[in-house]
Amino acid sequence: MLKGRGSNQNKAVTYLIGAVIGVAVTLALIMASAALVLFFNLDREFCAPLGTVSLALGSFAAAYYVSKKSERKGYIIGTVIGLVSFGAVTVISLIVNKGGMSVNTLFHFIIIVLASAIGGILGVNKGKTKKYI
Repeated sequence: MLKGRGSNQNKAVTYLIGAVIGVAVTLALIMASAALVLFFNLDREFCAPLGTVSLALGSFAAAYYVSKKSERKGYIIGTVIGLVSFGAVTVISLIVNKGGMSVNTLFHFIIIVLASAIGGILGVNKGKTKKYI
């Protein structure tokens, strides 16, 4: 029996590939940011914002891919991917640094979730004449 287009197995594979894309983009951008800091001898205070932008763009790429493949509800898919990305990084950060949350955490949350939601919206609308949110 052939699986349909909307089968759970296809959805799981799509989300898994999206996660791999998001992690790969994030890691590539973090390495590029590290190279920028090293080669231009920038202060270490630039590392945290560059890391946040890298994670936001990685989440954007993951949301774009998954919503493009699912072809519906891009804003929901993007928001969920952003929430999962933010949650995973926050938990890892709290475990590694043993620190608390701050006002910067709220800004990171807003940036990452908005970037993912925008990626979901753009992914679902890619190449269509009719635009959906």
